[in-house]
Amino acid sequence: MKFRGVAFGAVFAAAALLTYLYAPMPAPRVTAPSAGDCVELTLWSNGYHSDIGAPAEIFPQTHPLRRLYPDARSFLIGWGDEAFYRSDGTNLWLGLQALMPPSPSVLHIAYNAPAASAYLGPNDQVTIGVSREGAARFVAFVDRALVLDASGAPVRVAAGKVVGRSAFLRSRGSFHLFNVCNQWMARALRAAGVNVNARAAWLAGPLIRQARASGVAPCAPA
Repeated sequence: MKFRGVAFGAVFAAAALLTYLYAPMPAPRVTAPSAGDCVELTLWSNGYHSDIGAPAEIFPQTHPLRRLYPDARSFLIGWGDEAFYRSDGTNLWLGLQALMPPSPSVLHIAYNAPAASAYLGPNDQVTIGVSREGAARFVAFVDRALVLDASGAPVRVAAGKVVGRSAFLRSRGSFHLFNVCNQWMARALRAAGVNVNARAAWLAGPLIRQARASGVAPCAPA
């Protein structure tokens, strides 16, 4: 009887986890892009990690990122565990530690995309048209993650992976098993109006396939 109780508990826990991860989520309630109301974001993937490129113009002129890189035409944005993201990605122990909260996080900000995406070694990408409302919501999502100092400037943690034009910046949120880099990115996409399942987006390859399956497309020619 005791074994049956343990087995039932395990099955129930597994079913609850699968329901949490894969149950349908309501589509984001964001205005869809249209002719004359469309901004392009680009998602890059190396199969494991994803970064997103966004035009600098969707960020207000006085935005901390535009003040950090005033000549940027676009930003390449990623998020992740501080120690593992700053490493070369080969230390398995660092990777395991990252999944154990609390794990401090950082934003990786580079300019300009797409050239800066070369550091990622991308093997796939998708261009995503979103409305101006979606773009503003995307910026607000980034703002909620970005930690600023008393003067309103980003808190620089270290130089970034793109030599001379990137930085790791302090961010809010703890990295863990249910809040990995691609889940963060999926939430950023949902903020912009892209209907992806953020809970199950552990790897970048499946995330980019989800984005395509949702019907995203570049902005139509003017």
